Amino acid sequence: MAGFTRPAKAWAALVLLALGSAGCVTGHLFDAALRREQPVSYHDALIDGDRLVLGYTALVTNDSGKALGRKERRAALSLTDLRRHDLPVEAFPVEHLADDSPLTGRRLPLATDGREVGSPAYLAIEAAPDGRETSFVLHDSSGGPYAPFYSNALTRTSTAPWVYPLLPIGAVVDAATVPILLTFFPVILLIGD
Repeated sequence: MAGFTRPAKAWAALVLLALGSAGCVTGHLFDAALRREQPVSYHDALIDGDRLVLGYTALVTNDSGKALGRKERRAALSLTDLRRHDLPVEAFPVEHLADDSPLTGRRLPLATDGREVGSPAYLAIEAAPDGRETSFVLHDSSGGPYAPFYSNALTRTSTAPWVYPLLPIGAVVDAATVPILLTFFPVILLIGD
């Protein structure tokens, strides 16, 4: 590679790496770019009208579960929905708020691991043995009883933006190495994998 420029060497190395990987390069790129945010701790809870507003810290991981960092997030939950015991975690309606949105309303104390709180309204938080706060129950004499809320309902998934410029290269490598993928690619996009 003595006659190549630095960018050409980088592209050649990327193509060689892609050729050496087993399976669909485009799929591997998307797997590497997947980001999952899962709540690990709550730091704010407020009653704002007919909703519970939460401030929480989310752990960001990739597809293999490697921790990439933390983000401060905010979300709102309807008090009416919190009273329902029939809503599955994956279908619970969550309003994701902007990370810098103001937290307004009546602040609630947070009680973790059965700790007593000298207030009639509070958020009783349950934690896993590893310290992640996995669920809570809102206690408020004015509107209860409330069902347990499981933190997994706040999980967000996204794709890192660096993957999109690499997709044309992945498609070319896939077409050159495993041409049958071109036949199944539209089906996979329509149905999902």
